[in-house]
Amino acid sequence: MEHKTFGKIVAALRREQIDFASGHSWSQQKLAEETGLTVRIVGKIERGEQARLDGEILQGLARAFELTSFERREFFAMASEVTEAGLVRATLGDEGVFRQVWRLLDTLCAPAFLMDPFADIIGANRALLAFHDLSLAQLRAARTAGGGANNIVLLLAPDARLRQMLGRGWGPIARANVQQWRAMTLRYRHTPHFRQLFTALCAYPDFQRFWADSHGDGHDDYSLLRSYSYRHGAHGPVAYTVFTNTSLSAYGELYLSTFVPQDRVTTVLFQEVAGKNGQALSLAPWPSPGLD
Repeated sequence: MEHKTFGKIVAALRREQIDFASGHSWSQQKLAEETGLTVRIVGKIERGEQARLDGEILQGLARAFELTSFERREFFAMASEVTEAGLVRATLGDEGVFRQVWRLLDTLCAPAFLMDPFADIIGANRALLAFHDLSLAQLRAARTAGGGANNIVLLLAPDARLRQMLGRGWGPIARANVQQWRAMTLRYRHTPHFRQLFTALCAYPDFQRFWADSHGDGHDDYSLLRSYSYRHGAHGPVAYTVFTNTSLSAYGELYLSTFVPQDRVTTVLFQEVAGKNGQALSLAPWPSPGLD
C-alpha cells in the first residue's frame, strides 16, 4: 500500500481513540506519548512522508490502537510499499471470482449470505431468509434505510427482526460480527463509506459497547470458531457454526458466510429451509462503490 494511503488509515485509527481525560479523539501528541515516537514522526507517518516503517514502529502503533491478531496482520501488510493493484495476481479476474462465489451461494443447502468488506450484503440465499423468518419486503426495506442492507445494521438496529429471532443468542452473535467487521474494514477506515457507516452505527448504544469490548483482553476478533447454541424465535433450539470464506480479487474481498449445523435437530431444520431455496437474492451491487 502506498505510504500516503497507509498514513490516512493511521490518522483514521488515531481519531477512533478517545482520550478519556478530555473526551476528545487522540491528538498526534497523545499518539506520540502512547507509542514512544516523536510528534514529528507521527505527523510524517500520517502524511505518508515516513520512508522507514520498521517493525518497532508498527508494533508500537498496533499496541497503541489495541489491534487484534487479524487486524495486526492486515496492518503490517498494509505498511508494505505494494500498491493495491499488486495485492493479487493480475490473472485473478474480478468477474470470474464473483461468478464462482455467487454460484456457490446459489446452490448451498444451508443458510448463507455474501458480503463485501464493509459487511454490506451483496446477496443471500432463500434458506437464510427462511431460517430467520425474513421476508423479501423486509430486506428491500432495509436496503433503502440508513446504512442500507448491512449485516451489522441488521443485527444492531433496536427494532430489527434479527434481534427477535436470535433471542439470547443475539448478544454473542452481534459481538462476534462487530469484531469481524473491525478486521474486515481496517484497510478501508479512511474511506467516506466507512465513516458514513461508522457514524450511523454509533447511533446504536449496543454498537459502541461491542466496539469497545473488541479492544479488551480476551476478545480477538474471529480467531476462534464462531459456534452458537440458543433458542431461535421461530425454530426453537439450534446449534451451528458460521464459517466465512474469503475470496480475493483485484477489486476487494468477498466474504461468504455459511451456517453449518452441529446437531441432528439443526441438520434437519437446515434441510427443511434449504428445500425452500432457489435463486440467490441480489441486495447490493458489486464491486461496492465504497471500495473506491
